[in-house]
Amino acid sequence: MNILLVNSPVRLDARPNCIPYGLATVAAVLRNEGHKVTLYDANALRPTREELLRDLGRIQWDIAGVSGLVTTFSFQVWIIERLKAMNPQAPVVSGGGLATSIPRLLFKHAPLDFAVMGEGEETMAELVETLERGDAPSSVQGLAYREEGRVRITSPRPNIPDLDTVPFPAWDLLPMEVYLPNPVWGGEARNSSGFLPHVRVSRSMNVISSRGCPFACEFCYHLFGRSHYRFRSAENVAAEVEQLVDRYGVDFVGFVDDNMMASEKRLLEFCDLLERRKLPITWGCHARVTSAKPDILQRMAETGCVWIGYGIESGSQRILDAMNKKVRVEEARRAVLRTRQAGMFANTTFIFGYPGETLETIQETIDFKKSLGIRCGSFFATPYPGTPLYEKCRDRIPDEETYILSLGNATQFTVNLTDFEEARLFRLKQAMDENSDVLERPESVLSGEPTAGYATK
Repeated sequence: MNILLVNSPVRLDARPNCIPYGLATVAAVLRNEGHKVTLYDANALRPTREELLRDLGRIQWDIAGVSGLVTTFSFQVWIIERLKAMNPQAPVVSGGGLATSIPRLLFKHAPLDFAVMGEGEETMAELVETLERGDAPSSVQGLAYREEGRVRITSPRPNIPDLDTVPFPAWDLLPMEVYLPNPVWGGEARNSSGFLPHVRVSRSMNVISSRGCPFACEFCYHLFGRSHYRFRSAENVAAEVEQLVDRYGVDFVGFVDDNMMASEKRLLEFCDLLERRKLPITWGCHARVTSAKPDILQRMAETGCVWIGYGIESGSQRILDAMNKKVRVEEARRAVLRTRQAGMFANTTFIFGYPGETLETIQETIDFKKSLGIRCGSFFATPYPGTPLYEKCRDRIPDEETYILSLGNATQFTVNLTDFEEARLFRLKQAMDENSDVLERPESVLSGEPTAGYATK
């Protein structure tokens, strides 16, 4: 069958720097099954809507698939309508974070035929085979579909136990020369990350070495289920890196999975493989602060690691506990210091305005940042559908549909989860981002009203 896959545009204020990794592995699976696959990457190409429709008009397809995060809701509604208008007989499938977290809302607003929920490789391949045979989709696990005017959801599909069986992304179906020059992290990436000034990167690529997360922070969305953590073997990951170097001249690999350092054994095996194969790259990854052990960090640095991203989120233990982070503030401090001592850049991200945020918790985060010389902005606490935070804050979201349409990448304000009035909330966020004390400044600076009593910490 001829299958069209469309990658939705995201973060249009920044250059495209991460390939649609999951969609590209789905494409590889479908191609391995003998199908002709076209992947139209609207995020890389950034066409106008008129250009996009013109391009799609030149493609023939029997099934169309669209993928994207929940923030692509409005685009997916629009493109699904156009795909059905252009080819009414061809089923349209949505997959990824949006289809998994709020499938019923997507079915309500778009003429969607199927939603693949959770991991897409096996479900999409089985759905295509089922449609080819003309069978009913009810036997396909991990699927939502229309039937007699209602949305039916089948039983959940078990996660793929061995991720080494998933093929590498179909890079040749992507406009790789758009992605390669754009750094995964650093100032040019415009994703709240810094970088070591002396490290030069010319061609970078993102890789996902694991799926899921062994922890359950309440603000975090997990496409593959909460705490269902699986990882690829070190050999499999090293083989992918080697192909990226050989085929595309990649000199930096950014591992964008939630916590590449969760398995020390696998991490050290991977470092050994990088050393033995003498791959000419630098690399970076995301990690949890509790994984930052001096000997592990030193080994990573020896094999080219230059960047580790830590989701610190807050310098207040009270807020960390509310988030269910299960870490201590001092563990975060040690992780930053140890990473720097090993010669790597410790990137830190923070969340502002979490439920329970007060002047005291804000000041604690400012104190934490100042003590480590950290200068960075923060993300607004944003409840995303499918997270415990979203369920806890539903009373603050009177209209779900309007709220979904407003969702961005958490740099934009969507809903106030605190007891501060909004204008003051914005001033407090600016103060925290700039490391300006909020308990040592006169209250009149922040509220416009002359008060006293905020001079002590």
